[in-house]
Amino acid sequence: MDTAIPRRKMSPHSGRALILCAVTLLISAPHGTSNAETARLPLEKTNFAVAIGGLDAASTTNWVRLGQYTFAADGTVSAQDWYWSQRIRVRRASTGVPAENCAGRDCTVLTAAGWQTTETAQEQRGTYTVANDSLNVTWTDGQHEDWKISSLAGGKLSGIELTGNNFGATLGFGNGSNAPWTARVPATVIAAAQHAELVHRYYLWKTRYSPETGYTGYIDHGDGAPFWVRKWNRCDGDQCLGAQTTSNAGATHTAYYISPADAPAGHRRDALWHWHIELADARNEDCYTGNSHVKPMIQVVDDDGGFHGWVGVEASLNQSTKAGVNDDDIGIFRIVG
Repeated sequence: MDTAIPRRKMSPHSGRALILCAVTLLISAPHGTSNAETARLPLEKTNFAVAIGGLDAASTTNWVRLGQYTFAADGTVSAQDWYWSQRIRVRRASTGVPAENCAGRDCTVLTAAGWQTTETAQEQRGTYTVANDSLNVTWTDGQHEDWKISSLAGGKLSGIELTGNNFGATLGFGNGSNAPWTARVPATVIAAAQHAELVHRYYLWKTRYSPETGYTGYIDHGDGAPFWVRKWNRCDGDQCLGAQTTSNAGATHTAYYISPADAPAGHRRDALWHWHIELADARNEDCYTGNSHVKPMIQVVDDDGGFHGWVGVEASLNQSTKAGVNDDDIGIFRIVG
């Protein structure tokens, strides 16, 4: 995974280059499509929530990327991407959203630092082509992605699966529709959704430890079952959701929260946060400040504004133990139905 090259924001000094590049894209449309023609959108959808990861069990430089791809009818595509890597020790940060009377403990929801704002997003532009069920994207920095497209929800939603790339990604999937990025589904509607019908698919890099061999990395994978929480409680103020699960012995075990990525919610970015209650108790804390699980997510919304779940990444980088990267949890997932 050392060969993966994260996208770079254009600096203020490269504005002229960006303008020239944009002009070039319009003049030289992809694969013979002129700017006067209309490109075929991916199953006629414009906005895709996309999770991509470079995950290798033997590596400790794994990375994930969560993005919003916007396809235009002129054959161009733009993206906002948020990127997390084991190379850069990003800490947990506050969303500023308080979760009261919904998960047993009244805590302000945390997320992976950077997810709270679009200012940290890496921006990219490129061109795309669609042929049958194949989507091909070429970015101006030379990165290339191949996807397989499928139709979902009676044609109101599309799914994509990564089939090829030239920058070291191993996994990727996403969902798209014509719902605008501002078409946020409120917590009240999400709480009433049939969560048992949302399928949880995940690929997460983790480690096992033994005194004989030390830490061994592996990819934890699951598919076909719902997420562990299937009933969410509305928090006071109806901004967020919360839940508690119990251990096999029946004791309260894990606190879960879902909130907007930041307090102003004119977007579809959510934060899933969960942690073991006994770990907080061991530190004499009401709200856990250790290695909690932080999972940035983008709401999946169909053409009619219907809620279908989330596409997300985990970026739980170790900030509190001596194990360093060996206590990281990093990967991609989706909870979609």
